[in-house]
Amino acid sequence: EVSLREYVTYIFFYPALTAGPIDRLERFVKDLRAAWKPAQEDWIVVVQRIGLGLFKKFVLADSLALMALNAQNADKIQSSGWAWILLYAYTLQIFLDFSGYTDIAIGMARIVGIRLPENFNAPYLRANVTQFWNNWHMTLTMWFRAYFFNPLTRALRTRQFPIWSVIFLTQFLTMALIGAWHGLTANFLLWGLWHGLGLFIHNRWSDATRARVGEWATTPLRQNLLNASGIFLTFHYAALGWVWFVLPTPALAVQFFGRLFGM
Repeated sequence: EVSLREYVTYIFFYPALTAGPIDRLERFVKDLRAAWKPAQEDWIVVVQRIGLGLFKKFVLADSLALMALNAQNADKIQSSGWAWILLYAYTLQIFLDFSGYTDIAIGMARIVGIRLPENFNAPYLRANVTQFWNNWHMTLTMWFRAYFFNPLTRALRTRQFPIWSVIFLTQFLTMALIGAWHGLTANFLLWGLWHGLGLFIHNRWSDATRARVGEWATTPLRQNLLNASGIFLTFHYAALGWVWFVLPTPALAVQFFGRLFGM
């Protein structure tokens, strides 16, 4: 139970209001109710996180924005090489922009004694799409997992649907809603479905090959090779997904995919 004042403070908490991190009410009110007297280590965190966030956002991300993929330059480039450069620039820009904002939000919240949860943990260095989503916009992923994915999975399993169909429906619907959370347009929906497809394929592939992979990856060299190839494929799958995200129409996105692959 919380008071109306506590609830309104939680809903309209300024640092996290625009884009998160999405905090849990029960965790937030514990900080809100606790006596707060900033210590030296708190001010160190404040300076470090806000400084890092400003550097990510206004130095790195805004510099990359000068050459990153957008609706204006998508149909102007003529070569596949430049198309990949634009895509890589946007892939890094959106991470630095959003994670920089998160750093600023966490630092600002710490000034008043609120410890907002972390939102990013090196997502581009993950070996599969599932790990990517466990480390990209983590609070949004956990929110949808708790309030949609897990309840829907339990409901479908009680009706004895085949496991593969439960995985297919829950992952596609969850990612479609995450796409819609960003905006009710076709490009965001396709971006969500793109990741739903990636999650489903990874789940089925992992189940089918787990025994063989375990038999093959018996040395540190093979394990490192497997991990490196997974990071490479996951990074590029996520990067290609940003084409749907940043370009406003499916037609323009398909045209850009053609340019990427020399068609």
